[in-house]
Amino acid sequence: MNALRDYQSDLYTGARSALIKNRGVCIQLATGGGKTAVASEMVRSVLTKKKRAWFITPRIALVDQASNHFRKWAVPHGMINSGNNESNAYLIHVVSKDTLVRRWHKIKNWPDLIIIDECHINFDFQIKLAEMAPLTTKLIAFSATPERLDGRGLSVKSGGIYNSLIEGPSIPDLTSRGFLTDLRYFSPPIEGIQNLKRKGYDYDEEQLDDLLARRKVYGEMVGHYEKYGKGKAALIFCRSVKSAYQTAERFRDKGFNFHCIEGEMSHKHRKELINALTKGDIDGLTNCDIATYGLDIPRIEYGASIRPTLSRSLYFQKIGRILRPFTDPVTGYKKEDALFFDHVNLVLEHQEPEYPGIPPHYVPHVKWNFEGVTKRKKKKQDVNIRLCPYLDFMYCQKPTCKGCEHNPNKENPDARRDMIIVPAELQEKEKPIPMAERPESEKREFQDRIGSAVIDYRNDLKSKAVSELLRIAEECGYPVLWVYYRLTEDSRHTINIPLLHEIARQKGYNSGWVYHKKKTIKLQKKESA
Repeated sequence: MNALRDYQSDLYTGARSALIKNRGVCIQLATGGGKTAVASEMVRSVLTKKKRAWFITPRIALVDQASNHFRKWAVPHGMINSGNNESNAYLIHVVSKDTLVRRWHKIKNWPDLIIIDECHINFDFQIKLAEMAPLTTKLIAFSATPERLDGRGLSVKSGGIYNSLIEGPSIPDLTSRGFLTDLRYFSPPIEGIQNLKRKGYDYDEEQLDDLLARRKVYGEMVGHYEKYGKGKAALIFCRSVKSAYQTAERFRDKGFNFHCIEGEMSHKHRKELINALTKGDIDGLTNCDIATYGLDIPRIEYGASIRPTLSRSLYFQKIGRILRPFTDPVTGYKKEDALFFDHVNLVLEHQEPEYPGIPPHYVPHVKWNFEGVTKRKKKKQDVNIRLCPYLDFMYCQKPTCKGCEHNPNKENPDARRDMIIVPAELQEKEKPIPMAERPESEKREFQDRIGSAVIDYRNDLKSKAVSELLRIAEECGYPVLWVYYRLTEDSRHTINIPLLHEIARQKGYNSGWVYHKKKTIKLQKKESA
C-alpha cells in the first residue's frame, strides 16, 4: 500500500469495503491514472492470503503488457493464453479473454478474485464469466469509461453484474497534480451541428441534410502535424484500416516516418512498430480501432482523429493515449503538453450538457452512464444514421447499399474512395478560467457584468440578460443552470419555465432539455427543503 498514490489507495480500500457485502464492483479511473498499480496491489493481497486471482485482458496482445506490469510490481504469476496453460506453480494468472472462452470447461481451479480490464467492452463475456464462476468468486472491473454505446448498464440494477461504481479523480484533478499531461484541444471553427434535433442516436429526417453537409474531415492532418507536431511522437485514429494505410502514406510522402498498425498484421510486426514509436525511432502510427485501449506509450504527445464516433468511451480512450507524462531517460526531454486535433468535431457530439462547447476532459466531473438507459421506440419519421461503408467520413441514412450510386462493384466491397478534406485551420479550445483564479480587477469586472445582466432581466430585457450570462458561464466554466439560478435568486418558490425555454433557445437545445432541467431543479428544491 505504501507504493500507491493517495487516490489509488482510496480506490483499493473502497473496493475492498464494497466487496464485503457485494460480489462485484466497478472502478473508474482515467487512462494514465495507474489502474495497473491498484490491480497489482489487489492481487498481491490475494497472494499473501495464499488464494488465487486472475487478471483478464480484453485482447491477446495485451497479455504480455499486463505481465510486464506485474513483473514491475514484483507479483509472481503465470499466463493463460494461446501458448500457455493454467499452472499449479502460480496462484496468480494473467488471462486472455479469447483463450478463456475456448477453455470454459477445462478450468481446473477457479480463482477467489477475478479482475477484468476494460469492462466497458466484451460485456456478454463478463456476464457469462459471472455465471460460470463460483458465487464465492469476487469480481472487480476497471474502466476509464464505465458505460456502453448500446445503452446497456454495467450495474446489477440494470441487468449487469457490478453492484457499485467507485470513481477516481477527474482528469483536471490528475493533471493539476502532475499525474497527467496538460491537454491542448483543437477542433474546427464551425457552428450549427449542435442545433440539430436529437433524440438518443437518431436525427430528425427533415434536418438530416444539415448533418450530411458536415460529412467531411476538417483541416489537412499532415499540414497540422507539420505546423504543431513536428518532432513529436504521434498517434492518428482513422475511419478504416484502408484509410489508416492511406494516411500513413500521406505522412511519408511529406517526409515523416509514419506506419500503420492493424489487427491482420502479425503480432511480431505490430510489436516492432509499437516498440519503434516507444523508443522514438519513428514519428508516428496510424490505426483504426486497435490502439484505442491498452496501448501504453507515454512518449506520444500528439493525437489526431479523423474517425467520427458516437461512442463516448471510444472518444475518451483516444485522447487518453496521449496524456501520460513522459521524460526521455537519454536526452532529458520532458513532455509539457499533449496536443489533440479533432478533425471531425467530436467535441460537439460528446460535450457535457452543462458545459456546451467545452471538451469533457476539461470539466470537473463526467456523468458516466453506469446504470444504462432505456431505449425509446423509433418513430417512422426518425432515421437511424450510420457511416457509409464505401465513402470514408460520410454519414448515410439509407437502410441498405442496394442501388446506391456509391456502391462499388460487388466483387470489390472495400472500394473506399479517398478522403474529402475541407480546408480549415483547427482552433484551440480555451479552458474556462474559474473566477477564483482571476485577478481582482477581472473579478470586479465580472461582478459588474453579472449585476447589469440581472438588472436587464428585471427590466424585461430577458434575451439580452440571458445572452450575457451565458457568455460569462462559458468564460468561467460554469454549468448552464448557473444562468437560471442567477436570474431567479429572488423567486425560487416556483420554477421559471419561460426562462428555461429562453436558455434552451439560445443554446440550440430541444424541448427535452427543459423537461430534464425542470426535474433537476425540482429535485434540488426538495433536497434543500
